[in-house]
Amino acid sequence: MGKKQNYNKAYNEYWYQLFGYANNILRSSQDAEDVTQEVFLDLWNRLDDLSIKHYKAYLFKAVKFQCAKRLRSKPFTEVILEKIEAVLTADITDETEDVEENKALLLKKIDILADDLLPERCLRIFKLRFKESLSYKEIAAVLNISTSTVDNQISKALKILRESEVYNSEMMLLQFVLIGILSAQC
Repeated sequence: MGKKQNYNKAYNEYWYQLFGYANNILRSSQDAEDVTQEVFLDLWNRLDDLSIKHYKAYLFKAVKFQCAKRLRSKPFTEVILEKIEAVLTADITDETEDVEENKALLLKKIDILADDLLPERCLRIFKLRFKESLSYKEIAAVLNISTSTVDNQISKALKILRESEVYNSEMMLLQFVLIGILSAQC
């Protein structure tokens, strides 16, 4: 069978699986579709230069790296932090010890960074939100402040952390840990 026939077979056989895999990582069907198409387009463009024995393994690895690249280019927002928190607290059975160690270390580094960079009030609100998992309304009640003040302080904390080079490098590492977790789940 020729390379173009192998390509067509791989496209027809794996496109939906790869799309689902990318969507599981990126949590965006549009981004997942883009990544899947980019991988197949790149494969088509390099078809004559490549010698692939196992298309499935090659394609899943390519999608994984494209997802990591796309995640690196996105700014971290509160919503993304909440998704990370949800994934980190999920029950993972594969490679649990290594993953748990990496997660704990990365979260500890981010926690230390927050302690170093954030003003006292901002830090307290940030910790109530992300360590204690309190809602904005609950934080406002505990601190006797308005929910808009909570929102402003969380936004300020995230902005300060996003602008930190250390935070950005730690979040990149966390993304790779998460991709490893999601890969193990697929």
